[in-house]
Amino acid sequence: MIATLFLCGTTASLGDETHSESLIMFQPQEIEKDFQGMGITRDKAFQIDKQKYVVSGNDGKEGSENDYGIRLFVIENNEVIFRSKGMMDSWYLNLSFFSSKDSRKEILILAEGGDEAGSYGFVVYELKNSQVKGIGYIDAAIRGNQEYFSSAVPFVEIAERADGYVFTFTRDVAVRDKRTYKYETISRQSIRYIYDGKENIKEVFE
Repeated sequence: MIATLFLCGTTASLGDETHSESLIMFQPQEIEKDFQGMGITRDKAFQIDKQKYVVSGNDGKEGSENDYGIRLFVIENNEVIFRSKGMMDSWYLNLSFFSSKDSRKEILILAEGGDEAGSYGFVVYELKNSQVKGIGYIDAAIRGNQEYFSSAVPFVEIAERADGYVFTFTRDVAVRDKRTYKYETISRQSIRYIYDGKENIKEVFE
């Protein structure tokens, strides 16, 4: 769950942002490797290095009411080291990758789901030193014609701080209201998402 903060004035209490580095999007090699031996039916697979792969797909294991559908898997040395929660009613799982320009030791994976009406937003996973964790969900999308919502990922900017990350956008985004579940368009200058290294990503309106 994402906490929502409404702030006025200074945001210094959220941490020092003066020493931040922008992460850049990169495209790992997409491969056709078969993971059926691990019980995974692959949708898409990407090779991160000689031993590590990031895969979207299904493993056929029984889910639950709140945990079913396509998943993200991280595989290293022929072992599944991470299996995400199922994306439930999503028709797809599109993966985008961000890292610093000088190193791929720490990677953010943006896993975006959606259906015929467009994007649901995306879950953010951190891959670091062969450890993977979900750090939160960002439900931002780009409003199109006739209530179709396209991906906000091409317009995201990610700054890495000493204690986490700050996510901002270069376009206005549509965000689902937590009470009415209707989408509201928010100015790009008025919203950002912050991960402080401790709790899940926080949605911040200013």
